[in-house]
Amino acid sequence: MKASVIFAAKYFVSLGGSIYVHTVGFLRPRHRTLINTICAHFGYAPRRVQPVLPMVDVNEIAPEQTPFRLREPAAQDGNISLFELMVIARIVAARQPQRMLEIGTFDGRTTLNLASNSAGEVLTLDLPPEELDHTQHSLARGDDCYIRKSTSGARFQGTDVAGQITQLWGDSATFDWAPYAATFDFIFVDGAHSREYCLADSRNAFRLLKPEGGIILWHDYDGHFDGVTEAIHLLAREGRPIRRIAGTNLACLLQTRAEDIRLKS
Repeated sequence: MKASVIFAAKYFVSLGGSIYVHTVGFLRPRHRTLINTICAHFGYAPRRVQPVLPMVDVNEIAPEQTPFRLREPAAQDGNISLFELMVIARIVAARQPQRMLEIGTFDGRTTLNLASNSAGEVLTLDLPPEELDHTQHSLARGDDCYIRKSTSGARFQGTDVAGQITQLWGDSATFDWAPYAATFDFIFVDGAHSREYCLADSRNAFRLLKPEGGIILWHDYDGHFDGVTEAIHLLAREGRPIRRIAGTNLACLLQTRAEDIRLKS
């Protein structure tokens, strides 16, 4: 009986929430995200730009038996999926990058796992909420709800690896990257989702990668954010053999030297 009462309570709360979301609640970005989630649940997820990149298996990037550490597995809206987190953790554990960059801190869940799987330094950049209305490029629809948060990097603060992490602040398109040129061997691009921002972040990432090479990963290559997909397709047409990691929304570029790509073409 108790289970029935609990279910009934959940039913009426969800019913009331649904009525709210579909009347006035949709005016808030996080509620529009919920509507998108409901549509996807029922199989309706129209995309204007379809992902078309060739696939690469994660085993071609990091050995299957690589041990890795997984922290904060529970995801919230705005996080990468659990499997994507496992893929990134395994890649970092296998490659042991000395210096890593993350564009788009959000709550620091990915940041925490980067630092937990390598002894290397992690730099993570986030846009302060007060700069939301003064960005260099337009943001993708829905990006503002990921920027308007009380704390960036909450999940890594106070942890045993917090000393490895440096929080940077600014607009990724106007941030002064010059002091960091050619110093990273792992870069994760997961910032603003417009085409202009993805292109700007990607071109900066190419300049920030060490001359001896490294790896660049992009999130949201799934057609949900058309701008990200369009930008990555443009980069691929320029001759960069970017691949999609099978089973994920991650795109990948692996290099041994600045212009020597290892992934199969």
